[in-house]
Amino acid sequence: MTSIRARLLVALLTLVALVSLLAGALTYRRVLAETSTLFDYQLRQMALSLRSQVSLAPRLELPPQQGDADFVVQIWDPFGTRVYLSRPGLPLINRAVLGFEDLDLRGDTWRVYGLQTEDGVIQIAQPVRVREVLARHAALRIAIPLLLLLPLLGGAAAWIVSGSLAPLRRIAADVQRRDVHTLAPIDAIPVPQEIAPLIDALNNLLLRLQAAFQTQRAFVADAAHELRSPLTAVRLQLQLLDRAPDEVARLEARVELGAAVDRAIHLVEQLLTLARNEPRASGDELTATSLDAAAADGIADSHALAQARGVDLRLDATPGCLVRGDREALRVLVRNLVDNAVRYTPSGGRVQVRVHPAGDAILLQVIDSGPGIPAAERERAFDRFHRRASAPEGGSGLGLAIVRAIAERHGARIELGDAPGGGLVASVSFPRSS
Repeated sequence: MTSIRARLLVALLTLVALVSLLAGALTYRRVLAETSTLFDYQLRQMALSLRSQVSLAPRLELPPQQGDADFVVQIWDPFGTRVYLSRPGLPLINRAVLGFEDLDLRGDTWRVYGLQTEDGVIQIAQPVRVREVLARHAALRIAIPLLLLLPLLGGAAAWIVSGSLAPLRRIAADVQRRDVHTLAPIDAIPVPQEIAPLIDALNNLLLRLQAAFQTQRAFVADAAHELRSPLTAVRLQLQLLDRAPDEVARLEARVELGAAVDRAIHLVEQLLTLARNEPRASGDELTATSLDAAAADGIADSHALAQARGVDLRLDATPGCLVRGDREALRVLVRNLVDNAVRYTPSGGRVQVRVHPAGDAILLQVIDSGPGIPAAERERAFDRFHRRASAPEGGSGLGLAIVRAIAERHGARIELGDAPGGGLVASVSFPRSS
């Protein structure tokens, strides 16, 4: 795992080192150039200081010279005769040079400046190698302190990085101290602007997890309560079967036992279907699915119940209504809506299923001619294990809860309303498949 701190430190220290080396190199070169200009200025000033003494050249006395760092002074009279040489024995410059010029004498380069006066020519010369040595020493005296600052800059960079990452370390420590039962939001400590979205996202996730856990705990508690009744009924029927005095009683007890087992199986299937279609619990990818085909499958599942109850069940669907979804889940959604409509619709009634485009959406409607649901109770109808007082036998109270879970998983919106001819219309609006 790559450390952000290590990456920042390496990047900053590399940047500081490169900038320091570049600054030192530029300063070194600049000082070399400035020193050369300063030496040229010195040559010219020396020549200017001697222009009033050309006539005294034979008796001219200069300060004693030491080593190669000194200058060589030559003076010519107006007739071209050398009348003064400050250092006999050095290579002679046998021509008068006016202004600045570099001359090669016996393998050495000399920097020469010549000044024309009324009494003759003054010429000042200096070895270029001497100038370069002095210039390098001056440049190093300035560049080396810059390089010596490199460790200090590195330490400052490390301190800045550590301080900047301190909020992350505090947050990490806070998260590490938590367990599955600690889902409270992270304390709103002062954090950099760049970290604030991460804290907000974590807090939103913790709140969603807390709500999901609370919902799950409530679901488990409700499921345990609801399963107790059918299981108790199964046990009671088993006891009645054991106590049956004759074959007729035993047959009746077996029939009742089978019905109790079927109710328990139906409830468990509904619970499993609800758990599978929780919006946050499903990891299945949704694909382009024909909603009209899923509606036909759902109606086929409820056809036998509609025939048994004498209800006219019809499908009016526009072909090619594609949505992003899970066809099996959509089949369950339609089946549950149709089952509810058929169970509440009296014999001889009608249930119509419609699938058609509606603007940017695909609309699924299940319309029945039953008693409907009062407006004040429609929101509660989607609660888990909620049964109306007039609910038929055999219901689990999970049908519409499963419908809402599947709708939310598919990003659909569900509404209950009054049917035009009386009864209930359940409308589910799905986004179109892009």
